[in-house]
Amino acid sequence: MSPDTDLDAPAAPAGAGGPLGALIDALNAVGSLVIGAVMLLMCADVLLRNLVNAPLDGVAELVATSIVVIVFLQLPASVRHGRMSRADLFIDPFVQRRPRAGRRLRAAFSLVGVFACSVIGYATWPLLVKAWANSEFLGVEGVFSFPTWPMRAVVLLGSALAAAQYLLLAWQDARGAARE
Repeated sequence: MSPDTDLDAPAAPAGAGGPLGALIDALNAVGSLVIGAVMLLMCADVLLRNLVNAPLDGVAELVATSIVVIVFLQLPASVRHGRMSRADLFIDPFVQRRPRAGRRLRAAFSLVGVFACSVIGYATWPLLVKAWANSEFLGVEGVFSFPTWPMRAVVLLGSALAAAQYLLLAWQDARGAARE
């Protein structure tokens, strides 16, 4: 996307300045902190494993869970700031040639994003309820374990916020197409 034209995604992120934008950016920052913590944890595990033959328990489980958490903490910000993968090679020139149709196409793609994120959230809800009700844990009992519900809650929150952000983008493009 080139910043030279007003037909590209808005210069300011969708939902900029509002509480939704602030929440999304805060979760993105938390995701970055989790990345840093995972890197430190992995380095500590490697050092302890190689220097004193005493690996940390649960590192594999924590890293695997953290990847999911990081993705869903940062997914809404990726949508908000226009960093989701898309066919810019096709969409941008199409928007340039046919602004109204291009904006409508982007709105349709955003609605597909709303649908996909909503399906993820819908599928996650029963898993979250089950994890909470049954006190599900991940890891090896007696060695290292932690509850799964926080991860499932992050997936639900991240998918809901990403769906809301896609809905804002769809609305902005539909409104822009109506003004063309």
